[in-house]
Amino acid sequence: DAVNIPLISAKERGAGGGHIRFNMARGSLASHISQFGVGTYKKGHAHGPGAHVILLNGEGYSLMWTEGEEPRRYDWEIGTLIVPPNKTFHQHFNTGKTPARYLAFKHEGVAIRNAQGVPKAWISKRLGGDQIDYADELPAVRKIFADELAKHGLSPRMDAAYAAELPDLPPLAK
Repeated sequence: DAVNIPLISAKERGAGGGHIRFNMARGSLASHISQFGVGTYKKGHAHGPGAHVILLNGEGYSLMWTEGEEPRRYDWEIGTLIVPPNKTFHQHFNTGKTPARYLAFKHEGVAIRNAQGVPKAWISKRLGGDQIDYADELPAVRKIFADELAKHGLSPRMDAAYAAELPDLPPLAK
């Protein structure tokens, strides 16, 4: 029951969301379910090819871009399928009045991991990974999000997430 299964905290992914990882039928598909609250969004990240993200509930949009390009916006609702291309940065935003939950799966063999086996999509770009810290995202990201929430009579609930990453934020690479 992917819509109702309890999740555990995934603070490293941003905004206090929930998360659970699993393999389907002992196969080679690496899967996870993630959920993020009203007025929040996930940290931008990139990974290998073939990830399929199916929106189970909520409404919002995703931004996708390659390094050095402007993000493109893709609106979603329940049942939307998002397939970020290889090494394409993407970020998911909840603009609805309920939590947003998605199921993501990809072939485990294409995961990009560091020497310790941690997915680089979970590691700060400041440390050589492929996840963008909130402090390093494009300034327009927050404005677009706030403007979109305002259309739904909502306000961002991101201040705690922005503040929570600061004490452990690695220094910028020189």
